[in-house]
Amino acid sequence: MQELNLPAYSVKLKTVSQQSQIFDEVRKKWLVLTPEEWVRQHVIQFLFNSHHYPLNLMGVEQELKLNGMKRRTDLVVYSNTGAAK
Repeated sequence: MQELNLPAYSVKLKTVSQQSQIFDEVRKKWLVLTPEEWVRQHVIQFLFNSHHYPLNLMGVEQELKLNGMKRRTDLVVYSNTGAAK
């Protein structure tokens, strides 16, 4: 995958049936390694390691209602009260 302009971190990768996978620390599961997932996991680690946001206050691909319409987020960071930041 392409190098990003973010601090490097120890990526957890594996190959299953000739398909690369990356471990998502927020959802605690292995996901297919796509360019989108590569960037998302680096952003998550950047927020966690550099800005000290707890992983348990992050939500990945969660449903969100906006103006009465259902949308899906890539990443949401919540405050200690549960409000999205």
